[in-house]
Amino acid sequence: MRLARTWLPACMALVAALLLPVSAQAVTPARQPAPLATVDHPPVDGVNSFDNGSRDVPRVALTFDADMTQGMLAQLRSGQVRSWYNREVRDILDAEGVRATMFLTGLWVQAYPDVARSLAHDPLFEIGSHTYDHAAFRTPCYSLPAAADRTGEIVRAQEQIEAAAGVRPTLLRFPGDCYDRSDVALARQLGLSVISGDVRSGDAFNTSAASVTAVVLRNLKPGSIVLMHLHGGPNAPMTAPALRGIIQGARARGLGFGTVSQVLGWPDQPLAAPPTARQLLEPLRALKLEWPGRADQVLAPYRLRRLRGPRSPGRGLPGQPVQ
Repeated sequence: MRLARTWLPACMALVAALLLPVSAQAVTPARQPAPLATVDHPPVDGVNSFDNGSRDVPRVALTFDADMTQGMLAQLRSGQVRSWYNREVRDILDAEGVRATMFLTGLWVQAYPDVARSLAHDPLFEIGSHTYDHAAFRTPCYSLPAAADRTGEIVRAQEQIEAAAGVRPTLLRFPGDCYDRSDVALARQLGLSVISGDVRSGDAFNTSAASVTAVVLRNLKPGSIVLMHLHGGPNAPMTAPALRGIIQGARARGLGFGTVSQVLGWPDQPLAAPPTARQLLEPLRALKLEWPGRADQVLAPYRLRRLRGPRSPGRGLPGQPVQ
């Protein structure tokens, strides 16, 4: 009897709760996936130029990272991804006359050597390094694999970019923007200045151009360095349409565009040297083009004709050869 008195109220409460409409019952919220943890660059590093230039000059720097991991390269070669080059971004910048800085990975340059060379010869663009294969210098970093050889990542990228594009970068952006002071010291030893940025567009894996544009314009200030991507594909599908809105919005505020070096007040990096005659003819030599015969045989029919100057008025009739 005592046991019944103890359990009866609890049982009645349980029955009452079950009889309530679903909307009145307490619902346990679904657990949201935790954001990917990253090691970001030091928030207080004493080097302002990592992130922005002077706030007194109405000019900003648009930057585009051309990521290429080993996995992305495998997707390209297998045909799983059609291209890791967002040509529309380049076309918009060219059409609008907007200066920008391109941070290229060595693997991306290997996949697109002609594009890299073209970018390096375009006076609108400045070329920087994004390491060799986009491995993280500090982990965790957006699930990127850790760099096994930090020095090799920088050196190999320099060699690849210089060989294909004809320029040796002096600017470096670390993959995922994950690094610490020792990485900055290493870059400086190898002759590179580290560049981060104060406006992250959020264009990676974002399917909304409007949200990318809104994020950039909401945070854009004079001297800002904006981080975006050049590789497009499924990893950055909305960069180009967002870019149109960003350019229009920045200009509406009276902001112009410059390379990173210009926004930071540094000397411009030199353009790639013009190609030599040998470089221009090399693709033709590779085709092994040959004359259909010896040069004198090819020209012989033309030598038989005794060509003279223009005829005087009235000489000869249409269709009749001139003797």
